[in-house]
Amino acid sequence: MRPKSFLLIISIILITTVLQAQKKRKINEELLDNFSRTISSQPDSAFYFINKAIVESSKDKDTFSLSRCYYNLGYYYYIKKEFEKSEKYIITAYPYAKSADNYSILSLIYNQLGLIYRDMAKYDKSLKYFQKSLDIAESRKLPKNQSIVFNNLGYLFELQNDTVKALEYYMMNQKNAIQNNLKFELLASYNNIGILKKRSDKQQSIENLNQAYDIAVELNDKYEQFNVLINLSDVYLSYNEPSKSKIGYQYLLKARDITELLADDNLMFYVYYNLGGYNLKTGKNKIAIIFYKTAMKYFKAGISEDQKLSLLKDMELAYKKSNNYEEAYFFKEKYTNLKDSIFNIQKNKVFKEIQTKYEVEKKNLKIDLLTKEKQIEKEKKKMILVVGIILLFILGAILLFYIYRIRTQRIISDKESEIHKQEIVRLEQEKELKKTLGIIEGQDKERNRLAKEIHDGIAGDLAGIKLHLSQANLILRDDTIEKVISQVSKTFTELRNISHDLSLNYIKDRSLEFLLKELKTDYERRMEFDVEVNIFPQNKIMLISKNIKHHLYRIIQELFNNVSKHANAENVFINITLYDDCLNLIFEDDGKGFYTIKRKGIGLKNIEERVTSINGEIILENKQKGSIIIINIPNYNEE
Repeated sequence: MRPKSFLLIISIILITTVLQAQKKRKINEELLDNFSRTISSQPDSAFYFINKAIVESSKDKDTFSLSRCYYNLGYYYYIKKEFEKSEKYIITAYPYAKSADNYSILSLIYNQLGLIYRDMAKYDKSLKYFQKSLDIAESRKLPKNQSIVFNNLGYLFELQNDTVKALEYYMMNQKNAIQNNLKFELLASYNNIGILKKRSDKQQSIENLNQAYDIAVELNDKYEQFNVLINLSDVYLSYNEPSKSKIGYQYLLKARDITELLADDNLMFYVYYNLGGYNLKTGKNKIAIIFYKTAMKYFKAGISEDQKLSLLKDMELAYKKSNNYEEAYFFKEKYTNLKDSIFNIQKNKVFKEIQTKYEVEKKNLKIDLLTKEKQIEKEKKKMILVVGIILLFILGAILLFYIYRIRTQRIISDKESEIHKQEIVRLEQEKELKKTLGIIEGQDKERNRLAKEIHDGIAGDLAGIKLHLSQANLILRDDTIEKVISQVSKTFTELRNISHDLSLNYIKDRSLEFLLKELKTDYERRMEFDVEVNIFPQNKIMLISKNIKHHLYRIIQELFNNVSKHANAENVFINITLYDDCLNLIFEDDGKGFYTIKRKGIGLKNIEERVTSINGEIILENKQKGSIIIINIPNYNEE
């Protein structure tokens, strides 16, 4: 084949590969766009799009897309008010976003956690995560993310009746949106300020809402136009003046025109329900009933049960004011039946959740029992090996004893005159021999214990000594030091070959957080590299079982040794994320990567064996500079 033809084929292959990758990325982008487009109006379709996007991104191992996918899946469950599932998938997105350096999603992850805890009335935790999101947005210059967090912080303080602080954040959002030409965020700012000012300054409230409406018209966003019109109507109706109520009524009619244009049944429900409320307030009870009945026609899946209950209650009141007590009683019964039905559904849901939890726990118990059986079988094999070695020592000692006895017998037969002395000597030697056997047996047990400490203790120190000697000899170039380095390497290799898993004695009374700080201090004192440790959430670290804590500490300890020996790194980053059923460890360094090692050493093999023994999963990745090791450990809080 000619060189030019070969280059042409290579070029075609490269171009095809790039085009295919771009095509896949475009498909994922389209699926994510479809999710964003349908999440409000068609949540079932949105759920289909996001799951398809996860499948496609997983095939390509596209961590950037996976971070967006899992974040959006968490947002989907947030919209459905399933906060536990939402939190789980939001946290799942974190390691992918971290690995892909997707700071926009990292900021949104913390923001979404803030929303979840805000809706659960855990305001202190909510504020903490909003601040983390804002820190990332400000440091990475993400103005849109900043506006999102400003709005959420404003509403958080509004919920706590701190209107001064709330207004401060809404104004910060307004300033940021104007500076960066963020129209939608500016609309949200005007709308939020308008709602906040409703009680204290109705005129300023109306001015802000009108500014929000102008932007909604400019953006041709019918849904936002509808929301602002409803808010304007609400402000004018709150005056309790006929002329103002009439203006509020006109805004309701404009909102109705938009809903008819959008053909959104959910919006139609709210329009007719509010029109009914307006007429009930102005004493037009029969007209209110007509609007309430129209609103009932739009009882769809998107209307909350609370809204349905409120409508039935208001219909009962409208019929009472119209002196139609028979119809009033009828709607009172419908209200009671729906309320009881909701209670039964919730009760069945709780029962199913308990049943599911029981089945999961039952399955986990079986897995745990199988794991323990394997451990017991492994320990039995070790015990048989140890007993066999001890028996060999005993048989060898007995053999030596009998050889010595035969020789003694011969000496006694040859020298009868010295029989008494020889007998005394024999007895003394027998006594000394037994004493020696006892010492040997005790030393053997002690060596067995010490052997478990050699690999991660003395071996780590030898690696540090070797590194310091090597660094020193770069300048000195001393042959004697080079020989010492060679001898340390040989000793290090021999120690690694005879070592195995260490006992729990060293770590059983120490927390994992303390042990990691101890490791961090040790390596930073050697000035090998800087270490950053992040644990999230901090309060769950004490829930890790003793067995998992032991293996996790030894894994991290071995990873430090590998970085020290092979990576030539300046920084090491450790992120431990804990959620309900899984522990995620991300160990990252900025060295030269683990693929530069020609073969796996005993350290990496020990890590893989430890991860396997606790049913974990390990992922090894090389970055442009350095490497990332991701380890997922299920059921980290079970012994």
